Amino acid sequence: MSEHPRAGAADSGEGSRVVVAGLSRDLGLVSALAIGTGTMIAAGIFTLSGLAVGYVGSAAIVSFLLAALVAAFTALTYCEFTSIYPFSGEGYLYARKTFPPLLAYLVGWCLLLGYASSCAFYIASLSSYFNEFIWHFAISALPGIIFLAALTLLNIKGTKESGTFQIVVTAAKIVLLIWFIAGGMGSLDAATLTQRFSTDLPLIASTAALVFITFFGFSAIAASAGEVMNPTKTIPRAIFISMIVVTVLYSLVVLVVVVADLTEYTEAAMGVAARAFLGPIGGMVIVGGAIFSMISASNASILAGSRVALAMSQLRHLPGVVGRIGARTQTPFVALLAVGGAIGVFALLLPLESLAHFANLVLLLALCFVNAALIVHRRRFPEMERPFRVPLVPLVPALGIAANLYLILQIPVQGHLQPLLLAILALALGLFGYAAWRGTRFEVPAPAGPGSRIVALRASPREGAFRILLPVHNPQTAETLVRLAASIAKPRDGEITLLRVVQVPEQLPPELARASIEGEEEVLERLQALEGELGVPITTEVRVGHNVGRAVLESAREDRSHLILLGWKGFTTTARKILGEVTDDVVRLGRADIMLVKFGPERAVPRRILLPTAGGLHSRKAKGYALGMTEAGEGRLTLASVIPGGAPDGKWGEEGERLAEERAELPEEASVGTRVIAGPGVVEGVVAAAADFDAVMVGASGDSFSSRILFGTIPERIAREAPGTVIVLKSHDRVRAFVGRVAAD
Repeated sequence: MSEHPRAGAADSGEGSRVVVAGLSRDLGLVSALAIGTGTMIAAGIFTLSGLAVGYVGSAAIVSFLLAALVAAFTALTYCEFTSIYPFSGEGYLYARKTFPPLLAYLVGWCLLLGYASSCAFYIASLSSYFNEFIWHFAISALPGIIFLAALTLLNIKGTKESGTFQIVVTAAKIVLLIWFIAGGMGSLDAATLTQRFSTDLPLIASTAALVFITFFGFSAIAASAGEVMNPTKTIPRAIFISMIVVTVLYSLVVLVVVVADLTEYTEAAMGVAARAFLGPIGGMVIVGGAIFSMISASNASILAGSRVALAMSQLRHLPGVVGRIGARTQTPFVALLAVGGAIGVFALLLPLESLAHFANLVLLLALCFVNAALIVHRRRFPEMERPFRVPLVPLVPALGIAANLYLILQIPVQGHLQPLLLAILALALGLFGYAAWRGTRFEVPAPAGPGSRIVALRASPREGAFRILLPVHNPQTAETLVRLAASIAKPRDGEITLLRVVQVPEQLPPELARASIEGEEEVLERLQALEGELGVPITTEVRVGHNVGRAVLESAREDRSHLILLGWKGFTTTARKILGEVTDDVVRLGRADIMLVKFGPERAVPRRILLPTAGGLHSRKAKGYALGMTEAGEGRLTLASVIPGGAPDGKWGEEGERLAEERAELPEEASVGTRVIAGPGVVEGVVAAAADFDAVMVGASGDSFSSRILFGTIPERIAREAPGTVIVLKSHDRVRAFVGRVAAD
């Protein structure tokens, strides 16, 4: 005998409850300014200023100003959204509140890629400066990786500590930049600036796309909204002040780098210029400031990226473990470790300029969606209070979208195809991974907690290819349901598993509840004795757990059930629990065909079944099940269609032909008839005709037959109004169910 699916079933408990900690609001305006300014004054100015000047000379100022203008459009959008949703998650959170789930996930994934790759750019720049000016390492990436590990651990230690570190370092590097500017302004030569001003507009635009990463620090402020005090007022102020300060400093730094008149402009050009204007000691001080700038920018990016990952986990777009917050440190340590690891991978795999282009591409794409979200959000929620309002909506966010798209196009136009291809690959992998995770995830009804456990199992010595799970709750209908299940299982060479769930208090661990099952096995033994008479293998199983619906779902999953057959007492009186709490959970989350049986006055296996059919997925599956029931009882299946009473004769003929075609799909020897019913409506016609049959069987329309069912749908109304036995089938289509789980909210 081959092993039964139940044999050796493992415990599915998930452990004891844990205390969920939250983020602490420790950051004020100064800390928020330090996060934004510290992110922007970093590798962007110390590394990209030299590259930008090398491309377009003094026109690099125009490139930086253009990038600042593009960033300003989206910064306004961020200010409005932050005033509405002052929580961690920034652009992803705004998309989640506006767009369908899958599109919101794409925005979050772009931001995660952008933060990880931009931080990797800072880390790689740090290694470049360290090897060029301080000490040359045999492994060139080693300095950056060491600092990355230290910063990740610092962020895990606490937000307040990392915020204080950010303030100190940001203040120090602003002072150093002012010193650098003051040292070079004495050599300012208007003729040199004019002579070295490029008029190549496409190249100026592509350079703006390259340096856009330097202005993305405004989003790092919004990403930390969950830890900022009075975020509605603090964050808009911090965004605008930091962008103004940084734009002024960038313009002045570019002027000084241009007048340095270097022989070559590489990522280390600013350090070489500092030596020329400030001497060896001054140059080394500026180099030290550059390294600390890259450290602070990396720190802010790690903080922001981890908060996006935290929000995605809390909103069910990443596994729950990613959002785990340390009770002592009050930081999302798993998200920080994941983001830190991704940064290290990017830093080791991509060269410096490719990192910048890759980061810009995915970030600009995310910002396109964020700007679009503001337009949609205004239309969807026109009455929502908005402490900060962007003027001229939808014009301003539309300009932001157009500007972002223009910068995106400059990347491939200028021949940078590797970052584009890598971005496409990364987005595809993200979508594939998300689909694989969401599509295969086993959802359980709330409340979450320890799973159910098998405490008694009597497996039949025979097995079947088609498995039916029959939860036994009401002893008065149990035998009839077993006979009905047997009529379905027998022609399919199937088997039946009878499940009895014992619900125990949450305070009592399932493994200590064995005393609660006394008498349960006796009920199942009487039903299992029908195996010889029915000719179908019957296995019995007793489970204990805190949630009956979850126990049924876990049993169906472990047994790989094809059909879950539920006795159904009818509708509840509450709007939330349409069918009853347990039935709602099973119908909504079960990955098998679901059959609900509501018996009429006579509890018997129906012999004469009326099946209204319009040719849908559920009704096609229902025909197969209904045919098995009628053949077992030597009964008859009638396929029916309902048309209005005053319909023309041609309509009667059309429906008759359609039913004849459906009848032809079934075996010729089967006892199947057809009937066209006249009535004021489908429900009224079916209910009136039901008196001539033992039962009405109806396939659920679409995916409506669930806990989110809308009153007035045909299957639900028939189930409510028909006086006799009603059987409702919700068929399970693996592809549609997979897509549904992926796109689920």
